[in-house]
Amino acid sequence: MTELTLPLRGLIARPLRTLLTVLGIALAVAGFVALTGLTAGVQRSFASGIDENGADLVVSQRSTFNLVSSTVPRALGPALSAVPNVEAVSGVLLNITTADEDANIVMAGWPSGSFLWKDVPLVAGRLPVPGDQWPVILGQSIAGALDKRVGDSVELQFQPYRIVGIASFSSMLNQNSAIVPLEGLQQLLSREDAFTLFEVRLKRPLDADGIAAARTRLVAAAPGFVVGDTEQFANSIRIFDLLRAIARTISLVVMAMASVAVANTLLMAVNERTFEIGVLAALGWAPRRILRLILIEGVFMSAAGGVIGIVLGALTMEAAAKTRFAAGLIVPYLSGWSIAQALIFVFIAGPLGALYPAWRATRLLPAEALRRI
Repeated sequence: MTELTLPLRGLIARPLRTLLTVLGIALAVAGFVALTGLTAGVQRSFASGIDENGADLVVSQRSTFNLVSSTVPRALGPALSAVPNVEAVSGVLLNITTADEDANIVMAGWPSGSFLWKDVPLVAGRLPVPGDQWPVILGQSIAGALDKRVGDSVELQFQPYRIVGIASFSSMLNQNSAIVPLEGLQQLLSREDAFTLFEVRLKRPLDADGIAAARTRLVAAAPGFVVGDTEQFANSIRIFDLLRAIARTISLVVMAMASVAVANTLLMAVNERTFEIGVLAALGWAPRRILRLILIEGVFMSAAGGVIGIVLGALTMEAAAKTRFAAGLIVPYLSGWSIAQALIFVFIAGPLGALYPAWRATRLLPAEALRRI
């Protein structure tokens, strides 16, 4: 028996207890992976959705809490448009609402004549035109989920809209969004003089120095507001920090519970294997070697739980993202860093849980252990 095969034999000898402990660790890891992955996914999706519309910079309220709580005054638009190297400025009004009280989607209001309408990738229908009564363009994914076609009606913000076009965007957020003329949405939300943000398009060609110079001038033109690229805007939304903090707190609590489960399993194993440990000590195994034996068992269970948990977390994210209730708002994202964090957690929790049982095993005297048979 080697120091690797002996721990494996010990775990296999009590399969049900080992399996339950591994599953406990796996659920803890899955919770961490799913919570952190979904939070990062929503953040990245929101940034890519705005970036896809052709904006280079975003002007928003400082320290906005969630995706739609930012407020910038309409009167700020002319000052932004007057900044050198700015090609176009468009106010955007965002809202999260339900479509036919069936799916949660992002509703975006764009002004008539905005550059945002220019490159809408229509696959059916047309863009709204003057004279349309409550027109809307749906992303292809949400249109399919709701089984909607051009000419159908969909209720948004308690108002029936007529679908005039369906667009195939590249970002998940836009694929599950509804784009409407700004004026109607402002009326529904009673926000005639305010936008959620301004999207700014700079003159081409672009280079890093030109973008930095334009950003500096825009900051001067919009004192008290935040100017940044789409990723910086998404990172500034405070609700993502809150969600990450919640995810870490819940994960730490669950990981502590997993560590206790490891300790309980190995402590029972030490009590049941008193004779075996006594024989090893009688054969000349040093306390340090016995300690290492029990710790390896904890590491094995943690590693198995970690791998299973990462797979379960990824599957949980996919399942959550496919629900109609969360269409377009929840986007799975599994990064190497989140996997590394999960594995760091389990490889700390496992050995920590195994420390006390391992210490107990080293305290057994060979003669006393052999007398317990």
